[in-house]
Amino acid sequence: MVTEIVEVLAKITEKMEKDITAEDVVETISRESNYNRSVVAAAYSWIYEKINRNKYIQNSAQPDSSKSLRTLSTEEALQIGLKNYNYLLHFYNIGLLNTTDLEIIIDDLKLFPEGTINPEQINLLLLSLFLDMDNLTLPGSRMLLYSSDMIN
Repeated sequence: MVTEIVEVLAKITEKMEKDITAEDVVETISRESNYNRSVVAAAYSWIYEKINRNKYIQNSAQPDSSKSLRTLSTEEALQIGLKNYNYLLHFYNIGLLNTTDLEIIIDDLKLFPEGTINPEQINLLLLSLFLDMDNLTLPGSRMLLYSSDMIN
């Protein structure tokens, strides 16, 4: 299930880069990939909230020099593995991760024992970035809605 959600997040991000409307993105991915429509809608909502949160943080923070992409040290490369690092870079290249997100995931992966990192664990860390409520949740966020809440 986790892998399915991450695949949907990646496909939505790719479609959003082409300036397709939200309804068309959800409809196209649901139709093309036979994913559950509610999974696609939830993933789109998470991406939308993350984009809004990142824009708010960028606008409110002091502008500092732009961060460049992190290169791994030899020890980090051995611990994380080239295949796993390429997996992360794929998400960075399509725009699902920014440099800060990539840093967070790499730092979290360094806590795992060497040779035990796999794409499923990376997927869980990636989802944790979208579901992280501690950083900043804007008022009216869809993440704060409960199942009993109604939207006008």
